[in-house]
Amino acid sequence: MKNNISWRKYIPALIYVLLLLGCLAVVFLAGRFAGHRGGEETSAFGEETSSEAQEQKEESSAEQTKTEDDTKETSLGEDDSLDKSRGAWSGGKCIDQEMPSEDEREDESYVPPRVMLASDLHYISPDTHDNGAAFQRMVAQDDGKISQYSQALIDTLTEEAIRNRPSALVLTGDITLNGERENHLKLAEGLHRVTEEGIPVLVIPGNHDIKNKNAAEYFGEERTEAEYLETAQDFEEIYHEFGYDQAVSRDDFSLSYVYALDDAHWMMMLDTCQYEDRNHVDGRLKDQTLEWMDEMLAQAKEQGIEVLPVGHHNLLSESRLYTIECTMENHQDIIRVFENYELPLYVSGHLHAQRIKKHKAEPGAAADAYGVSEIVLPPYSIPPCQYGWVKWEEDGSMLFETRKADVAAWARDHGCQDEDLLEFDQYGPEFMNNVIREQVKKTFGTIPESLKDEMAALYSELYFDYCAGNRMNWDQVRTTKAYQLWERFAPDNRYVKNMSQMIEDVKQDLHDWKWTKGDLPGD
Repeated sequence: MKNNISWRKYIPALIYVLLLLGCLAVVFLAGRFAGHRGGEETSAFGEETSSEAQEQKEESSAEQTKTEDDTKETSLGEDDSLDKSRGAWSGGKCIDQEMPSEDEREDESYVPPRVMLASDLHYISPDTHDNGAAFQRMVAQDDGKISQYSQALIDTLTEEAIRNRPSALVLTGDITLNGERENHLKLAEGLHRVTEEGIPVLVIPGNHDIKNKNAAEYFGEERTEAEYLETAQDFEEIYHEFGYDQAVSRDDFSLSYVYALDDAHWMMMLDTCQYEDRNHVDGRLKDQTLEWMDEMLAQAKEQGIEVLPVGHHNLLSESRLYTIECTMENHQDIIRVFENYELPLYVSGHLHAQRIKKHKAEPGAAADAYGVSEIVLPPYSIPPCQYGWVKWEEDGSMLFETRKADVAAWARDHGCQDEDLLEFDQYGPEFMNNVIREQVKKTFGTIPESLKDEMAALYSELYFDYCAGNRMNWDQVRTTKAYQLWERFAPDNRYVKNMSQMIEDVKQDLHDWKWTKGDLPGD
């Protein structure tokens, strides 16, 4: 009995020892498990592998992961989301990336967006003409479009976009000659070169692009009707990758949409065209589109987002020469919405003339009083083949300038042997002037041919400057021999009136514009 009692007094100590051994075993096994799952990997003999071997293994694993990721294509649907700590969306693919630390993000300098804008491309594919007699007749009767080099102009534009890398390339309508389906398809094919370089392309239609029964092809002596786009859906089907698929908002009643350049800047792409019943030259915004526009601008204002609206048709009366079918039918309603949200700028095309003008609420308003400004882009299809740049400054200011497409440089870079393209700065204006000059000469009566040439040359030179937005001076024009010939031989000719209207429209160069944030009331 005594021995049993003596033995029992050691039971607590034995239990403690067993528990201690069990804990040590758990710790040992956990360490072995962790060694295989992460940290340093161990060999079969219980020895740690070298750090160099481990690095090689990690690099091999990373390369394998990258190869697998590169073969996967993903799309962002309505319910899809992206954990920003793991990756970012680029070109329709989710690309894993290591997010910078907060300190690194603070060190990064924010660059506000800048956009490259072109209007009235009137693109015609080489597949729709043979440069023959019918085609040449069409060109001679046109307004100076250099259609025979339309492909070279588009290639120049896309390559300059790729080289200069804007936040977006924006095309503001009349992107094809007369809405030919083939021209739309070929243009979209060329625009893919830009998006493949990671540069967004945003498009809207112009009055030439949808339901245009003037669509044609030109081969030999024959002009034949061509298939054209019938509906807005036809347009979107071809161009859905150029703004529509990426839109943050779509108007249900038109081809209008909003595209976010970044968190603080939106492009509002407005479909100002009328094509449901037939093709209309003049434009307007539907009442439903106005309501959508108002809602989006209210949302942008609440979030502190700057909005640049863009459309094909004009907001203001910009020309004494072209007084019909340019300004939108309900432009006053649109102006009220824009000015309600104190927008600084609207950009358009359609007029085939470079213009800059600010809306005045009433006659006699002070020059520095607020009013929305409009920049009408020059026609890219007509020499000197200009396009525009708009950029935001860090202080919120906006700048605009025109640039001339360097077609000659494009020709040299591609080993082109065509002298007209290699000397395009000279050839382009001469070609355009010759087209207009020949049209003017046909309106003369019995005037000596040499005098006709001199008179028509003056008009064509003024018309060139008018389209380009180059300053003209009445006093200088009136003193020329050519104008005096006009007054003597053809004072009642309509082109005399046209000249005075053009000069009154362009009394200063219209290539630059600047707006500072403090120009708005209350800023």
